[in-house]
Parts: sequence; C-alpha cells; structure tokens
Amino acid sequence: MKSFKQTAILAAVLAATTLVGVSSQANACSRLIADTGEHGISVARSYDWGERLSSVAKVSPVGTKRSTREVPEYSNPAKWVTKHQTLYFEEVETFHGTTGEAMNVEGFAASMLYQDPSVKFIDDAADTGAPALHLSDIVPFLVENYKTVDEAVQGFKAGEWQIAWKTGIAGHRHGFHVSVQDKSGNIALFQLNKGGEIKIHQGDTESDLRVMANAPLQQDHRAYVKQFDMTDAEKLPGSISSRDRNVRGLYNTANTNWKNDAQWPAIRGKMKSMFDAGNLVGQDIIDPTNGVTYATWETYVYNFDNGEVTYFNYDTATQVSVNMNDIKQFTKPVCADLVSQALEQDRMVFSQCK
Repeated sequence: MKSFKQTAILAAVLAATTLVGVSSQANACSRLIADTGEHGISVARSYDWGERLSSVAKVSPVGTKRSTREVPEYSNPAKWVTKHQTLYFEEVETFHGTTGEAMNVEGFAASMLYQDPSVKFIDDAADTGAPALHLSDIVPFLVENYKTVDEAVQGFKAGEWQIAWKTGIAGHRHGFHVSVQDKSGNIALFQLNKGGEIKIHQGDTESDLRVMANAPLQQDHRAYVKQFDMTDAEKLPGSISSRDRNVRGLYNTANTNWKNDAQWPAIRGKMKSMFDAGNLVGQDIIDPTNGVTYATWETYVYNFDNGEVTYFNYDTATQVSVNMNDIKQFTKPVCADLVSQALEQDRMVFSQCK
C-alpha cells in the first residue's frame, strides 16, 4: 500500500503532467455579456480544452472560513470569511479544482480565462504584500467578498487582494485574465501586462468588454478588430482562434435584439444560440494560430435578475439548472456533480461535498 507521502507525490506529478502542455491549448474559452431587455444582464461562458472537462458546482455559505491554497512565494496568503452566498464551478479533471466561474446572490460574478501572453510578465509582478490568492481561488474570493464591480476594483486598488502569479498551478506558471461583472451591466477586466503591471479595463455591456476570449491582450484585440468592417458579416474571420472568436462575439452581441415580452427560457435559448454562433468551438477543428485543437465541453448561461443558472454539457448534449434563490438555504458547503446530474435530471441537487 502506498504511503500518504507517496500518494501526494504521485498526485503532484500527474497534475504537472496534465498541465505541462497548457500553453499549446491556451487560446480556449469565451465569455459574453448582454443586456437582455426586461430580463436584465445575462452571461454566457464556456469551458474549452483539448481534453474533456468535468465540473462540480459548489456553494460557499455566508460565514464560511476560507483560506487560499499554498502560495509560498508570497508573504501574506489570503484568508477570508464568505460575505455573500456564492455558487462557483470547479473543474476537477484537468485543472484540479480551479474555479473559472462564480456568482453570488447579490448579482455579481467573476470569470477567469486563459491569457497566455501574460506569462512572460510574471517575473516582473512583485509581491505587493496584499493578501495573495492562488490562481485556483481568485474567482470565488472575489465573488464571496464583493457585490459590485466598483467594490472589486476599489478593493484591488486598496491592497485587499493580489494574484499569486508566481505560484502558478501544479508547479507551472500560467497566464490568466479575470473579468468581474454585475447586475447593473458594469464590467472590469484585470490583465497582467508588461513590467508586471495589472491593467484594469472598465466598461459596460455597450463596450467591447462584453466579449472576453483569450490571447492577445485587450489592447491588441482592439487593434485586430479595427481590420474588419463590423457591419459586413461576410468579411468577418471564421477560425476558432481567440482573436477571431472575439471579433464574431462583438458582431453577434451588437446585432442581437431582445424582445421584452419573451419568457426567460426563450431568452436563455437566444443567449446560447448567440454564443454558439460565434464562440462555440466544435471538436477536432484546428486553431491556425497554434496548430492544435480544442473544443467547447461546458457552457454556463445565467441571469442576474431572476437568478437562473443553466449548465450545458456539449459532450452529452444535456443540461441542468439551479436558481440562486435556492442556494440561500445552505449554511454549510454543499456540492453537485454537474456531469452526472445533467444526464439524469433537470434541476441541480446539492449534498455534502465528498
């Protein structure tokens, strides 16, 4: 029988092996935000990768004592107590418990996507002394502690948090960028830039921040978009590359109309079709910018006003939903296996985390 130490070492090796090829698949995932008329602000976000992904939904109740994973390169590891009832989604197969999406009952959410160009700036990103967050924990931290975009931005500027870039995941450094969005339609995008500077882009659903993809950095996305006539869909780029998905996402979000008399299921369907039309990545398609393939495995569509959240699994063509009002009852952390539940039922059922 293996000792605990041997088992831990084996797990670390497997994690490192899984993530060592990350940079070749880093142009994956998209996030769109739209003002859907009387239904308010809605979000669609995908988890894309070269291998199948599998996520678990977790609830962090108010009052839960939390601490970040080990960040040995930083002097002040973050500890906090959950302020806002939060639903978050951990990917448990490839990214070993990293959270890419979370939302709270106050109408605030965060998204983390790959941003590979930031990797080369990590050496210059100094420890500021602020509470440092492991990359796996940054999204739930933000949503458990803040309820508006302005709060999260001011919290960063006040030194309430920083990202532990140098720690990475499973012993490897990674470039990510983080978006926060709220029910008023405000958006902020945090990106690591040259010199280790965190550049904060702020806007709303009328700005280009309504679309989030991966490489390049936001200023370079803007330069690329200028090459196209955004009124002529026939001349828009068609590849699965991040920069092309960004262009198509901007076009589709600008040209989708929202009827005020539609029920939420119809709005949800329209959000998903808008997303799929420009940002869904089909299996086996090659990205011409890096020569690799990746696919959309999971997508989340949610609405801040009515609290509905739906998980879509593209591997099995199934879905399962929950309402944020239903998670208010929990006083202890609970979990739901999204892949299995989507196959068996239409509403998420939470139980003690395993």
